[in-house]
Amino acid sequence: MRAFGLGAPSPRDKVDGLEEAIRIVRGLWTEPRFTLPGRLYRTENAPLEPKPEHRIPIWLGTYGPRALEVTGRLADGWIPSIGFAPPGEIPPMRDRVFEAARAAGRAPSEITCVYNVQIRVGGRADGPPDAVTGSADQVADELLGFVRLGFDGFNFTPAGPERAEQAELIASEIIPGVRGAV
Repeated sequence: MRAFGLGAPSPRDKVDGLEEAIRIVRGLWTEPRFTLPGRLYRTENAPLEPKPEHRIPIWLGTYGPRALEVTGRLADGWIPSIGFAPPGEIPPMRDRVFEAARAAGRAPSEITCVYNVQIRVGGRADGPPDAVTGSADQVADELLGFVRLGFDGFNFTPAGPERAEQAELIASEIIPGVRGAV
C-alpha cells in the first residue's frame, strides 16, 4: 500500500472494510439498486447489471478473531492456509466462525471449510511446518487428521522442485487414499 502512496489501513479498518465490501457486492448482485451508508465504503442507489444468474460464493481466508466472525456472518467458505493457521490452532478458529454463523441465524453447515495445504510426497516427514511432507501414507494420514478437524476439502499446492511429478503423486496416490478413508 505504501509503495503506491496509499496509507496502510488499521487492522480495524481492514476488517470493517472487508465486511462492508462483502455487503456491497452481495447487494449489487441481488438488488435492483443498492444503498449502504458504510463507515469506509458507501453506495447510494447503485445499480449493477447484468445480475449473476446464480449466487456467487464468497470465500475468505481469515485468521484474526474479528475477521473470523465476518467469515461466519457473511462468507460461503473459509479457506485458511496451513502456514498461517497450523492444525493446532484450527479448532478455536473454526469454532469462532461457526459461533458467528449461528449468531447471524445461519447454520454452520452453510460454510464450506477448505484447507490450503502444501504437499511434498517423498519429503522428510519432519519437513517445514507450513507443508505436509512424508511418504504417501504419511501425507494421507495427516490429511485425514485435517478432515477430523472439520475440513470439507483441500486446496493442494505441490511443493518441491518437481511440481508436475508431485501433482501426479497427489492425484494418483494421495487423493484416492483419503477419499477411500473418508
